[in-house]
Amino acid sequence: MRVLGKCVAGLAAGLAALVAAGCGTSPPAPATPTGAPPLPLSSPQAATGHVGAGCGFIPDHGDGSFHAISGQRVVNATSSQPQLSVFTSAIKSASLSGKLDKMKSFTLFVPVNSAFAALDKSDVSFLRKQSNLVQVVRRQVVPERITPARIASGGSVTTLAGSKLTLGKSGSDYRVDQATVVCGNIKAANGTIYVIDRVLLPPR
Repeated sequence: MRVLGKCVAGLAAGLAALVAAGCGTSPPAPATPTGAPPLPLSSPQAATGHVGAGCGFIPDHGDGSFHAISGQRVVNATSSQPQLSVFTSAIKSASLSGKLDKMKSFTLFVPVNSAFAALDKSDVSFLRKQSNLVQVVRRQVVPERITPARIASGGSVTTLAGSKLTLGKSGSDYRVDQATVVCGNIKAANGTIYVIDRVLLPPR
């Protein structure tokens, strides 16, 4: 957690301190949110349309709850979740908050903090360059609403960066490229959020 905290601080400062903080120097931690235990698949979340076995980090009531998120724009909604603070900082560092606030009916794939902690040194170095950071943030954005049924049907979608993401479902897991949905189909005021366990880096 100490290393992850330093990673968060590095991203808030434009990712300048990530390598020095030690990200990517230790074996990857399980990419699941910390906090409350994941909800079982048989939980009432099925009735709300949420998917993924890790929705337990979202509180039932108050700030950060599904109800609160539904009245917030996507960027504000992600900032209310401590487990998503690294990507929230990345959005701000990439100066994309305003653009995302103006968008409607889009989908944002948000990597959990531990997904950033699992990056190796070359990936962290790649993200330290501003243009690469912007590209990666844009790659997590699809300018249309993606439903769980759309993911399960397979195929691909085009991101805001112009690149393709491959969709699919394996058993109960919803997949986006190599990432698994931790908690998804979260409705915000201007878009839909899927929390994922890996950063969707571009091929290079």
